[in-house]
Amino acid sequence: MKLSPLSFILIFLISGCCKDVIENTYTLNDYDKAIIPYTTSQELLFTDNNGVEVLALSTPKISTVEARRDGPDSCRITEIEEVSSTLTFSAIDLTLDIIVTAAIDRAFGINTLTSMDTYYQSRFQLSCDATFDMPLEAQATTYSKHDFNFENVFVFQDCTENSSIENIVFSVTRGLEFIAFTDGRYLKLND
Repeated sequence: MKLSPLSFILIFLISGCCKDVIENTYTLNDYDKAIIPYTTSQELLFTDNNGVEVLALSTPKISTVEARRDGPDSCRITEIEEVSSTLTFSAIDLTLDIIVTAAIDRAFGINTLTSMDTYYQSRFQLSCDATFDMPLEAQATTYSKHDFNFENVFVFQDCTENSSIENIVFSVTRGLEFIAFTDGRYLKLND
């Protein structure tokens, strides 16, 4: 029996394809899902160090499951649950993308973007040195800056070291509370 070259290609395509298999699924616990409090679009009013009010608009948080492959030709899939929201400060040209993910490498982060950027300029994390091997709930802390005290908050630092923002303070109950800039300026969420 003689096979044509087209037959070889057809056999290769049929035998070379595999069926997707979900190998791992990482989900968020109830605490992690609730960290981002923005369930609807909201207007949030902040006051800067000069007493000027600055408006931020939030998007409702969305929950997604991302499917990651081991490689471009891999049929092995890992599902990772994420919750995210965006805050936009139009007056100061700043957008913050807030992401809580079940991914092992980065559980909770904030990315910054301005209108001049084509990609995220800074990636803020709870620690730049190591990945914490503890639940997010155990990483909430207290923080003081510019005579303001915050409890039960997450304090983010710029891990790219190229931002005008020093720290971002995110409250477990209220969301974004405070942004400290490297030049001494700040924005604080109004009570």
